[in-house]
Amino acid sequence: MIENSDIRAVTFITSKKNKFDLSEDYLKRLKNISPKEVVDEAYDYLINDIRNNNLTFQISLQEENYIKYLKEEHILEYILYRYKFKEYPKKKISTKFPIYILIEPVSSCNLKCPMCFQSDKTFIDKKYMGKMSFDLFKKIVDEAQKKGTKAITFGSRGEPTIHPEICEFLKYLKGKFLDIKLITNATKLNEKLIRTIFETKVNLVTFSIDSEDEKIYEEIRKFGKFNQVLENVKNYNKIKKEYNNCNTITRISGVKVKAEQDEKKFESFWKEYADEVSIKKAFERWNTYNNKKHPTFTNPCRAIWERIYIWYDGKTNPCDADYKSFLSYGNVNERSIEEIWNSEKINNLKDKHLNSKRSEITPCDRCGIY
Repeated sequence: MIENSDIRAVTFITSKKNKFDLSEDYLKRLKNISPKEVVDEAYDYLINDIRNNNLTFQISLQEENYIKYLKEEHILEYILYRYKFKEYPKKKISTKFPIYILIEPVSSCNLKCPMCFQSDKTFIDKKYMGKMSFDLFKKIVDEAQKKGTKAITFGSRGEPTIHPEICEFLKYLKGKFLDIKLITNATKLNEKLIRTIFETKVNLVTFSIDSEDEKIYEEIRKFGKFNQVLENVKNYNKIKKEYNNCNTITRISGVKVKAEQDEKKFESFWKEYADEVSIKKAFERWNTYNNKKHPTFTNPCRAIWERIYIWYDGKTNPCDADYKSFLSYGNVNERSIEEIWNSEKINNLKDKHLNSKRSEITPCDRCGIY
């Protein structure tokens, strides 16, 4: 039984008050030293927000952690990427190409957690299960790099590290994007993978671990072994020390599904092994299609403007709450990402959300994520 499942409240326990000062003078200085190709319309939007005293965009602690590793001439590019990521969905501004792509190397997982779609027995069927070919991965990456994508995340429906070529995937990504993220349950962290993470300069590694208590962890992370995961994380940190000036940020993330999970104990235990520690309450994600409808939902979902998911077989999706792809935009084996991102299908979905017709779309009518 998932408790408090209607609440989505992410807390970065290691957070502090935001001190990063964005000013027009600072941005102008960054503009003068940045490559010309990184300055686009987002710069003007950001400057106008500052001039009109309408700046809701702030640099978070996590973004500050990233910026401190950047050369000054690359900071503006990162700030504009984060501005687009956070503010364009609010303003309902459509980009010409997705700046953020989530790639699913595999759709299966070696664990079966109650707050995840892997616990849906109708999903863990061979028609949904598979692994991405290296050729398809290269096709996706090549177009994304050429068209200006800034961020790639490995994750979504499955556990990316069980893909037999995950190290080759990471090596192919090296140096091609501003922000590369790997989400993993940390059960398959062997030395080869750990060293590949650091050598390919992955920006953020998120370990999905829900408790510091062995019994609670193993109740939630079905088939996971707490002591093995702990040893893997310790080994990861030991190897990390061998890499001077390593800019890989480590986050340990938990989902609260049991009342006995203690956020303070979680932070106290795991902060030794990570730069960031977070925990969030479970929300409606593990069986979206059987959720109760939310007839009062009229607010547009930001994910449609923010990102695109690409499954192992090339199928594209607006989000992974729709893990059976009721709303798929098309397949990158048949059309380019650019064509799909600007297609009539995605524009129709945006129009319905903008015109308070979310209740006409399944599973948007019962999704509690956004």
